Amino acid sequence: MAMKNKSVLGLIAFLFGLSLATTSCEDMLTPDMNRTSEGFSGKDTVNFYWGILRNVQGMIEQNVLLGDIRGDLADTTMYSSDSIADIANFKRTADGENALLNRSAYYKVINQCNFYLDKADTMAVKNNVRFMRREWAQVMLIRAWTYMQLVQNYGRVPYITRPVSTANTGWETNPEAWATPENLLDLVIKDCERAQEYERAIDGGFPNYGGFENGSGVKIAHSSMIFPADLVMADLYLLRGASKADYVEAAKLYYRYLNEHGLTVSVADAAPYAKIGSRATNTPDNYQPQTSSWARLFSASSDAEIITVLPSAANSAFGLVLTDVPQVYGFDPHSTNSTFVNERTTDTGTDDVASSGQVSIVANYKNRQIAPSARYTAINRAQTPIFVELNASSTALDQTVRNIEYLTNGDARFYGTAPEVRTEIGRLRFIQKYGASNSASAGLAPSTAFSFRYVLGVYRVRQVYLRFAEALNRAGYPRHAFAVLRGGLDAEKIPALTVDTVYDDETKTKWPVTLIDSVENGVNFINADELRRAQASAEYPLMLDFTEDTWDNFGIHDLGNGRLYDADTVNTYEKMVGARIQQEQLRRGASPESVRKLLRRLHLTGRVTAKAGEDESETDPEEPTEEELLAAARATYTILDEPEPVEPDPLEIDAVECLIADECALETAFEGYRYYDLMRFARHKNLDANLPAGTGTSWFAWQIARRGINVGLYEDVDNYDRALYNLLLEEGNWYLRNPEY
Repeated sequence: MAMKNKSVLGLIAFLFGLSLATTSCEDMLTPDMNRTSEGFSGKDTVNFYWGILRNVQGMIEQNVLLGDIRGDLADTTMYSSDSIADIANFKRTADGENALLNRSAYYKVINQCNFYLDKADTMAVKNNVRFMRREWAQVMLIRAWTYMQLVQNYGRVPYITRPVSTANTGWETNPEAWATPENLLDLVIKDCERAQEYERAIDGGFPNYGGFENGSGVKIAHSSMIFPADLVMADLYLLRGASKADYVEAAKLYYRYLNEHGLTVSVADAAPYAKIGSRATNTPDNYQPQTSSWARLFSASSDAEIITVLPSAANSAFGLVLTDVPQVYGFDPHSTNSTFVNERTTDTGTDDVASSGQVSIVANYKNRQIAPSARYTAINRAQTPIFVELNASSTALDQTVRNIEYLTNGDARFYGTAPEVRTEIGRLRFIQKYGASNSASAGLAPSTAFSFRYVLGVYRVRQVYLRFAEALNRAGYPRHAFAVLRGGLDAEKIPALTVDTVYDDETKTKWPVTLIDSVENGVNFINADELRRAQASAEYPLMLDFTEDTWDNFGIHDLGNGRLYDADTVNTYEKMVGARIQQEQLRRGASPESVRKLLRRLHLTGRVTAKAGEDESETDPEEPTEEELLAAARATYTILDEPEPVEPDPLEIDAVECLIADECALETAFEGYRYYDLMRFARHKNLDANLPAGTGTSWFAWQIARRGINVGLYEDVDNYDRALYNLLLEEGNWYLRNPEY
């Protein structure tokens, strides 16, 4: 379908009256929606589809802020509004009485999806292609994704699939079903699988309506507004997390999407990442964060890492301008508009008047309602980045480590996420993920150094890798999950397996033992037990098959702390996982001696199986040596089966999950995911029968109650906001209040 390449945002702004005003007490289940179905053909739906995306734009900013300001990484300031402060402090304000509490925005999306799905003709054929199916699949997935946001925010919500066109329908109190985090997957799985089938069909794929200007000169591709079936379904499995099978399914879906689209984690020069660089003299004071590359990830025109985004217009003439999020984080936005006349067109003889616009942002401490929390600083400061000096070599592959320095700067991404800005009241950190400054690396950034970012993210590559690690860990592969964080999963880094024989000379028995054949600078902490279990699994080719050299990955943790080398003896699986088990056990009240016994039992320092060396001394060839005599005797030993590979300890999985939670903070802070991530991790812990009851609830409450406490990550563990902690021990307080009818 041909469209004038001007502004899709302008197009969808006025379709079908979709930006109907709502009052504070109105819910999308009961508005007058008569106009939404006017002229709607089941075979010509593109405008209606764009209207649905327009409504997703209408709810995305509140969803991002609700995901940020209730978590542990953000804190209020003296300039916070009552609306922001009430949300951050879990005051259960009635829906509609707060600028961020508008459940109807979500149901606007859902109801428009229901209208579309009620009429769309998936059997319609054009040029021997069922052309409606790609678009239909997207609408179905948008509806499922929107319900997922609803249950994460409100807990239990009305589930409807039929369009509502009149008021007083009764769906508010008597819906088709009640959707919750526990049952949402069951409610939507068949529809999502059908959408996935259409997406993966020979004549399927994604709809593609080209690229569109938003008025500022930034072209936003329609392909970046797609909700992939694999990712939406994986998120739903991960949210439910009712069994190991759910985590396996999630891991398979994440793996397939990443693998089929060739998406990897890179630290190449052109890739956005942060690092600690050295000045002329090699003293600790001269190691400085370098984050200009990291900031490119969040610049106005960057498409690096993007999978799914929602766009912003440059001014209201082009559509919806999404400036609420950067404004809450302390930036004054200004939208400008200019009009110019193109050359006279030959077909009409009239001038074509066109417009352009731009959003500029300036840091303003009086606008700074949300700032990085003390907890966020503690997570970053707890990391141990490395600075590695390599020996000179003619080829990069021959380079070896000459020197390695352990630094105290903390994670380098901290400086790129929340740089210090020079203000009239002093140096303040501003969250810049919605308007990055490339000049904020090591020093102070001026208030005018920031550029507005014209998109808000839904999915990006490294976020998907973190969820892949989350699923792998709970599926029973914590060492593979740790490799996603540290080192990266790819064929060249995965160790191989080799088989040796163990002999018991007293019992005259022998049995095979599988060992790791380590790889230089590889992820050798993936032990033989876990590799054996993985490769014996029928699911291995679907979620862990790195035998072919198709991936070239680095670890997510490497993006702010330095690349994995064997010379690094601090950021290892044994030490990092062992330390987190120790920290969590002591926080939960275990005695130091019991923790020491636990760590010894888990063998986190690794098992060592030594091979007997060869005696190369000269001997009389006619006289058998002791070794030959022993070998001859051992040839007659009874052969036993190799022991079954050992399963990971539940505390090991729990600790790796905590490290993944930290990595989510380091990599994706202030992108609208944190609170939902914490709730999901807490649910995993609560559903783990191997952990004490309520483990997830207390962990969740403690994380958030520590956000304003200026101590180290696990220092002074009894120091937290007790009122907030006790409030969050009641899981009902995790969710917003639903409207009352």
